[in-house]
Amino acid sequence: MEGASPHVDGIQAARTQGYNIGPSPSRSMQLPGYILRIVAMVLTFVSAIVMGVAKEAVTVIEMSDSGQTTFTGSIKSRYSSALVYFIVVNAIVLVYSIISLALAILNRGDPRRMAMHLSIADLVMVVLLFSSNGAAAAISVVADKGLPRYAWPKICYALHQFCGHIKAAIVLSMFASLAYLLLVLVWIMDLHMRS
Repeated sequence: MEGASPHVDGIQAARTQGYNIGPSPSRSMQLPGYILRIVAMVLTFVSAIVMGVAKEAVTVIEMSDSGQTTFTGSIKSRYSSALVYFIVVNAIVLVYSIISLALAILNRGDPRRMAMHLSIADLVMVVLLFSSNGAAAAISVVADKGLPRYAWPKICYALHQFCGHIKAAIVLSMFASLAYLLLVLVWIMDLHMRS
């Protein structure tokens, strides 16, 4: 190529002269971003529903000197503030996923315009999801193992369906948080490729 340095090939010379050869790194990262947002959307939706419907009928028999007393009731996820927090966070992330996917699609012609704002919000979603997963997991462990020092009994041996719903919701939400973590990593790789 005429006028180019002997140590620069034709593509590098074209880039240094202001020509854009091939797709920009931001556009090449758009498809994985769309896929990860859709995956997170589906996972947070399903995990919020599974946790929200987690309930089971409970029958407690109390033995005393005067005889036997039977109490019946139900245990629901909304009775625990940690599980309610889990549901609310997954619902927030679901709404954010829908909005961010729409914004990403609307700005696909100029993906760099919204990249910084979406990446910061994605990082906030990672933090929210990991914190809600940790809170729900703590309740799940106490329900499964009990806490003898506080005289909290194990309840999962009798409430298999309820505990199964909680564990399934936590696993789904953990995959959603990993999807958002991958989104942040994709943005970092994109930033590195552009610099």
